Amino acid sequence: MTDEELKGMTYEEKEQRLDDILSRLDRSETPMDQLAAEAKEAADLIMSMQATLKSTKADLQKIFLEMDRQKEQLDAASTGS
Repeated sequence: MTDEELKGMTYEEKEQRLDDILSRLDRSETPMDQLAAEAKEAADLIMSMQATLKSTKADLQKIFLEMDRQKEQLDAASTGS
């Protein structure tokens, strides 16, 4: 899988692809000559998914901080009136 293909996938698509790879590995269905390639693809999927989770976490933290800031401003405005 190329970097471009990986970037074009949603988190859920990556999750499904990883599950497919892991299931084949678990059932020993991966041919030996493809084992290293599938293990690398699984690792790439995991790293990409971790990056997505990290980015989403940072975005959510920013959103919640902004919500807290706005609440504090509203609370200050309502007590000042």
